[in-house]
Amino acid sequence: MKQNIIIGWLGIGSLVFNILGCSPETTYDIVILNGTIVDGTGEEAYEADLGINGDTIAFIGNLKERQGTAVFEADGHIISPGFIDIHTHCDNGLDHPETRANLTYLMQGVTSVVTGNCGYRKYSIEKTRSLYDSIGGIGTNALPLIGFGTVRSAVLGREDRAPSAEELEKMKEVLRQALQDGVWGMSSGLQYVPQKYSTMEEVIEVTKVLKEFDVIYTTHMRSEEEQIMEALAEALQIITEAGVPLNISHLKANGRMNWKYMKDLFEVVEQAQANGAIITADMYPYDKSATTELYDILHIPAELEALTNLQKKLNSDIEGEEKNQARAAFEAALQEALKDPSQRAKIKTLTEKGIPGNTNWVAKGGWNYFSIVNAPKNPDLLNKMFIELAEESGREPFEIAADLIIEEGSDIVISLSTMLEDNLLLQLKKDWVMVSSDGYAVHPDHTGVHPRSYGSAARVLRKYVREENILTLEEGIYKMTGLPAETLGMEDRGILKTGQVADLVVFDQDEIYDGSTYLDPHQYASGIELVFVNGDLAVEKGEFKEVYSGRFLLKK
Repeated sequence: MKQNIIIGWLGIGSLVFNILGCSPETTYDIVILNGTIVDGTGEEAYEADLGINGDTIAFIGNLKERQGTAVFEADGHIISPGFIDIHTHCDNGLDHPETRANLTYLMQGVTSVVTGNCGYRKYSIEKTRSLYDSIGGIGTNALPLIGFGTVRSAVLGREDRAPSAEELEKMKEVLRQALQDGVWGMSSGLQYVPQKYSTMEEVIEVTKVLKEFDVIYTTHMRSEEEQIMEALAEALQIITEAGVPLNISHLKANGRMNWKYMKDLFEVVEQAQANGAIITADMYPYDKSATTELYDILHIPAELEALTNLQKKLNSDIEGEEKNQARAAFEAALQEALKDPSQRAKIKTLTEKGIPGNTNWVAKGGWNYFSIVNAPKNPDLLNKMFIELAEESGREPFEIAADLIIEEGSDIVISLSTMLEDNLLLQLKKDWVMVSSDGYAVHPDHTGVHPRSYGSAARVLRKYVREENILTLEEGIYKMTGLPAETLGMEDRGILKTGQVADLVVFDQDEIYDGSTYLDPHQYASGIELVFVNGDLAVEKGEFKEVYSGRFLLKK
């Protein structure tokens, strides 16, 4: 697949009969010739041409007379539906002029992103639509979910209590209005404040509203760690009593002590499916999750007032050079505090005890989750878990972490979750598991960016299809097109057939590559030749065409 895509302008000619019949059109806006069609259904690829009129796929078959306003030669390349990422946080970025193109996704062939995941984004259909219009449009389509946290906060704020009967009805009405407005379902993030304050019974009652609209409940479960099986049982109970489909968000067993639970999870899910439950899951194809500076997981006692004030300033809305100065000041002060035995002990105690109302990863599971992804002065520590380092050295994990912060400062970067690669392979092989990113619409100036925002789709096609043969090409594309479309109930995208909306990607499967890494994340995927969004050419030969044809898609 070494040929270049060629665009040409051709005169009028006659159409011929073809393998799928005679084309009913006399001309097309766009013709793509000699491609290998992988249609998103999981069925075997085949050779064909494709014609587009407006935003619609008008014909698939033989168009050798090349009758069209614009003609692209796709010999040796794959033509597939535009990829649909069912779990993103691109609502954080799509609404900004500098990231509205959503290039991290568009440049790897993703044409639609599902937003509002994990239950905690603000909701307003009209304000969102108006905002996208006011900044000149967006590069990819966006499909909104409403969050359970959004629903709960609209009535209870962030209070740690159960709703009254009247308040519960108000929560249902908030959800019902959002569904009437066209959101595609409800997400939850039951590990997060204030959603963690809800009981299973509360979630069930709210989720029952989804059945009225035949939409999905998608959940970041209450635990992806030690309590993962209990969290799964809760999720299954919720959908059983509510009578709705379930999608498990970013499926994973986080932390070395919990890797063993994945096979048990498969057995429980597949038994529930055999009993009639509709269950899917999505996953990002990386064995590490969100990255952050090591000092971010430490808790600073209020009595260390000067240090907490510097931390508050660092975590405020400041930007640019002011942000850099605040980071340097906090880092220097923290290093000095960790050199002082008394202050070090206080930070250790609070970090390992946790703060009520906060997400406390160290308090939750010790140092079982974290691995090192950047340590310039200690390169031999890359990919090591703190629990491994503690076992090897006989020292406490906190002491290792504190010494690394003193030595490396903000250069020491960790992953907050560590998964087992063998589990990822098992997940990918499941026909009910989709590929997602859990990523953001980001800018090259942003820090703390995970490579999944730039490379999830490309990584699957490169690593797990081409190099390791874990999936066939047809299976890999199905997990990013037809299956997410079916899961959402999206009828006009996700597969290639006449009458579907022309969200398309043309790529070289021998060349597709995910260049983004933990240490150098801001690298676009390569090997993508053409991307069409709603019939408009948005990417050609890896270059953005400054076309903002994405739509804010609502459920009909």
